[in-house]
Amino acid sequence: MTSNRRTPGAHWRKRPLRFAKDSRTLQRLLAALNRPLPIDFATISRTVAQALDFQLPLPERAWVDATTLTLRGHLQLLLSEYDGDTDAPSSLALHRDAYRLLELCGTFDATTPPLHAYELMRALAETTRSFVDLHEAAGEPDR
Repeated sequence: MTSNRRTPGAHWRKRPLRFAKDSRTLQRLLAALNRPLPIDFATISRTVAQALDFQLPLPERAWVDATTLTLRGHLQLLLSEYDGDTDAPSSLALHRDAYRLLELCGTFDATTPPLHAYELMRALAETTRSFVDLHEAAGEPDR
């Protein structure tokens, strides 16, 4: 075996990069970049269900922190999707709760008592579930 074969791709011929220059290909690329990504409601629902399962004794702190981080990301994604939809008072209250919880997540760290971290995780899960319900109530088809 030669030394070039030990490094993957080292035996490939070096070619200069070629960029698309025709307008049709560039328009297709721009359209693909501007297309919103689909929201994976199955993953969000699974994470929410795991977080809302009542557990005695309290789960390990590492699991609570990881689930909180995941729920925080889900909630931020849903907020970006529904940021302007605050016409109804209930929707506006839900947005306020979500932003308050996300702000509160910034103050929690390793010194936070385990019960407080667990309650924050459950509050994030309930608010995230409410946003999923809002999506289902709107009757929008999954993208």
